[in-house]
Amino acid sequence: MALVRTVSLSLAATAILISGVAMDFGDPDSEALCGGRRYVRIAIPHGASPYIELAADGKSGPFLLDYGATRSALSAAAFPGPEGQVRKATISLPGVEEAFFHLARYDLLLQPEGGQFGVIGGDLLSRLTVQLTARAVHVGAGACPAARLLARGLTPVAETGFFGSDPAKIDPRRPDVPVVFVRLGDVRAFAQIDTGYDDLAHGRSVDINEALFERLLESGVRLDRVSDIDLWTCEGRERWPVYRLNDQVIAIENEQGKPIVETADFHVIVKRPNGCGGIAEMTEPAAQLGASFLELFDTVVFDPMNATVWLNGAAGRSDSEAAGAAKMK
Repeated sequence: MALVRTVSLSLAATAILISGVAMDFGDPDSEALCGGRRYVRIAIPHGASPYIELAADGKSGPFLLDYGATRSALSAAAFPGPEGQVRKATISLPGVEEAFFHLARYDLLLQPEGGQFGVIGGDLLSRLTVQLTARAVHVGAGACPAARLLARGLTPVAETGFFGSDPAKIDPRRPDVPVVFVRLGDVRAFAQIDTGYDDLAHGRSVDINEALFERLLESGVRLDRVSDIDLWTCEGRERWPVYRLNDQVIAIENEQGKPIVETADFHVIVKRPNGCGGIAEMTEPAAQLGASFLELFDTVVFDPMNATVWLNGAAGRSDSEAAGAAKMK
C-alpha cells in the first residue's frame, strides 16, 4: 500500500470470532508449478489473507505474506526489542537465510491462533516465487517455466514498471507491488494486489483513489453510496465511503487488455489522501484489490524474476456467467 504498511480493520469486524485455522484438505491443485517448498496455508475464519508457518531465530509461528507491505516485520511481542527497531534475524524461506526486519506491534482484532509472528513483505517477496491456491502455498527461489503455466491455462500479466526482482525496472513513482488491470465500464486502471488487506467487512473490496473516482464520474458510471467504513491508518481513525456500481461488472485484465475474469459482486471504497502514501497519494487513476479477490483468481503465481503475475481465474468463471446473465436482463 505504502512505503510503510498501515493496518486497516473495519470496526464492523469486532464481532467475528478469532482463531487460527490450518487449511489442508488434499488440495487437488497443490502441484508445485514453479517448484519450491510447500506450506500449508493458514487463515483466520472468513479471512482471505495468506499466512504460512515460518521459523525466525528459532521461533515458529504464522507469518503473513503481504504484497502490499514494502518491508518485512517481526512481532515485537514475540521477539525482543522495542517497537520500530530494525534487527537481523534468520528466516526459514527458500534461498533466504537471514534478513532485516523491523519490529512491529500487531494489535489486531483478527489474527491466527497464537498471534501473528510477522510479515513477509515486498523486500523479500520480490526475491521469491510464490504460488497461492486455496489450501497451499509454494515458495521457491527460482523463476517459473512459462510453458508449464500456459499449459495449465494460466494467463500472464506483465509487471513492467510495477513489480519484479530488479529495482531499476520499477517506476520510481510506485512501490514494488504486483498489479493487474481493472476495467469499470469504459474506465481502465492498474490495481495493486494487496494480499495483506483482509477485506472482511465488504467482500471483494476495490479501493480507488480520488483520480479514479473522478474518472468514473466523468464516464457516467452510476455509483450508489451504500455505507461508510471506519478504519485506522497512520493518521488515526478515518471514515471512507463505500459504493456499489449499478449494473456494472469489474473486469480483471492483463496489461494488453486480455480479459481473465469478471464479477458483479464487489464494492468500491474511495480512499482520501492522508499522508500515509499508497494509491491515495497518486495523481494517476489507481486501485487496490482486497485479499478476497484471491479466491476469484483461484491459482495465483507471483514470479518477480520474470516480472510476471499469473492468474487462473477458474474460480471466478461462475461469476462471469452470472454477470453476463445480469447484463442480458
